[in-house]
Amino acid sequence: MIDYATKERILDATRIEDVIGDFVSLKRRGANYLGLCPFHQDRNPSLSVSSTKQIFKCFACGKSGNAVTFLMEHEHLSYPEALKYLAKKYGIEVVEKEETPEDIAKRQKYESLLIVSEFAGKYYQDALWNPEKSKLVGLSYFKERGFSDETIRKFGLGYAPKSGKTFAQTALEGGYKREFLVETGLCIEREDGTLADRFFDRVMFPVFSLSGRIIAFGGRILFNDPEKKLAKYVNSPTSEIYSKEDSLYGIYQAKSEIGKQDKCYLVEGYADVISMHQAGIENVVASSGTSLTVGQIKLIKRFTENITIIYDGDAAGIHAAVRGVNLVLAEGMKVKVVILPAEDDPDSFARAHSKAEIEEYIAANEQDFVSFRAKLITESSNDVYKRTQLINEIIETISVIPDQIERNVYVDMVSSGFNVKTDAIYQKIKELRDKRRSQEEARRRVEDRRESYPVQDEPIESAPDPVSAPITNSVLATGEKDILYYLLKYGEYPLFRDEDLRMGRKKDEVPTVSQFIYSSLSQDELTFENPLYRAVYEEYYSFPKEEDENCEKVQGKVIRHFMTHDNQEFSKLMCDTLSDAHPITIKSYVDSMTPEEHLLGKNVPRILLFYKLKVIDLASNALVKRINEEEKLGNQEKQKELVNQLMMLGKVKMALNNEINRL
Repeated sequence: MIDYATKERILDATRIEDVIGDFVSLKRRGANYLGLCPFHQDRNPSLSVSSTKQIFKCFACGKSGNAVTFLMEHEHLSYPEALKYLAKKYGIEVVEKEETPEDIAKRQKYESLLIVSEFAGKYYQDALWNPEKSKLVGLSYFKERGFSDETIRKFGLGYAPKSGKTFAQTALEGGYKREFLVETGLCIEREDGTLADRFFDRVMFPVFSLSGRIIAFGGRILFNDPEKKLAKYVNSPTSEIYSKEDSLYGIYQAKSEIGKQDKCYLVEGYADVISMHQAGIENVVASSGTSLTVGQIKLIKRFTENITIIYDGDAAGIHAAVRGVNLVLAEGMKVKVVILPAEDDPDSFARAHSKAEIEEYIAANEQDFVSFRAKLITESSNDVYKRTQLINEIIETISVIPDQIERNVYVDMVSSGFNVKTDAIYQKIKELRDKRRSQEEARRRVEDRRESYPVQDEPIESAPDPVSAPITNSVLATGEKDILYYLLKYGEYPLFRDEDLRMGRKKDEVPTVSQFIYSSLSQDELTFENPLYRAVYEEYYSFPKEEDENCEKVQGKVIRHFMTHDNQEFSKLMCDTLSDAHPITIKSYVDSMTPEEHLLGKNVPRILLFYKLKVIDLASNALVKRINEEEKLGNQEKQKELVNQLMMLGKVKMALNNEINRL
């Protein structure tokens, strides 16, 4: 039997038009594809294939179904055989086994998490429209944003009340299990074991799966209050039902129109999607504040190969558009870019213009990536270094395009547009593609070797080159990644601890996060076990950083250094750091609402202490093994020496635990 997870991967990867297209010549007609039905003597195309619904239907003989049933009928395959056919087509390894009680429990848990999320969606929607629960403050906010009742209901918008019976109480009284409330991220378990709502006094934006199930939420504060220092948005954490890297806000509402238009507009935020829909532009989705990912692009590719990125006209929007272009092109898709006026974002632009005006603006301002970058080069025409850098960036983007003919067309455009010899461009592209190919082969070797590397009981003394080294699964790996998270994201920020705040110390009187981490690890002579993490750590302290009053500006340069690093593993780790919601140990619900940079004085020392505890646990385990070995050999002196070392580690561990409790 094919296990549940494998079956889901197969079905997620399957595109019905690809499958049926292997047997029938299909032609696009509007949102669907038409072809001659293979199940009867068809002279006129009567087989309709819907890429949005992933079904086929013959309007002559009545045959219908999905990709699996098509294969079963056409190729006379059983259900498992059809799944194996699809797995082979899409390069998915098939894991066959009988469904164990654990498998059944996992499947039931997955469904339970969805049921809890859908209950929460109804709870927040009811609160939005119920004056007794919310005094309609959430509804007033949406009305001020210009959203109609129809739009609010279409996207399932809601409100999490700040008073009265909490969501946690309501859910528990309704029979929903606390473990599912916590795992979906809807509730947070306090230290005393009670549950607190993750979302309160916020308007709620549910995130729907492709099939229309609620899998996550985003909650926005109603008013910005500098004194409370609340995060503007609070989002559901990653769970078994939700991975933001593979989810797009609005995809459920947009998928049909994307198929009809054969184009997808990509924006950044919830309100951008909603306002565009309300203006009549419905083939639009958002990456929901995260950097665009390959998983999100593949989700769009199920419905169209044409993406138009619409971002703000400021520097951040342009940078995001540039990064998005490379990812989309690497997946073999067609991409254009629209930059809005500097004072606008898609939300404000959609609210200020009619559907016709929006479509007219997009049509007039859509640019392929070469034209888009050319404008940036023109603006930097007097800066030779900047001009050269931008041309190199264009060539690098061309190099990721899989189709050779398409690459050749863009090479000609660059050559004629910027007076660069085609031979030089082709040579640069070859170098870039060869480099990526060798890195990919190295990564594959890493994957092949991982299974042969056992979990380490003790820190390793030396390691091979980080590109070809395995990422270990030891207990230290999580702690090392936590430390790198704060180093890469906040390394140049000042670290104000409680005593610093009490003493009224200024920024230049306290260490930065990177200085504190380096000092803490150095004094105990600790080095990272994971070769990749160790290489990134050493790289951080080796490359020069300019001093600046603005720590965000300096950290921005650090992020750019790693994001554009020649070592693709460094770049990938940096992307993961910026895009992943970092799990922080929550002492109270108030802490979870505080911007992360205000908690550095607590969180950074805490994760270092936890890391040291893990190191001590490993060392203690190793000592216990050696004590047992010496006991078997009858070496009492050595055994006594090792016991003293173990007791010393126990004292250190107790001191670290006391410090953690103090924090």
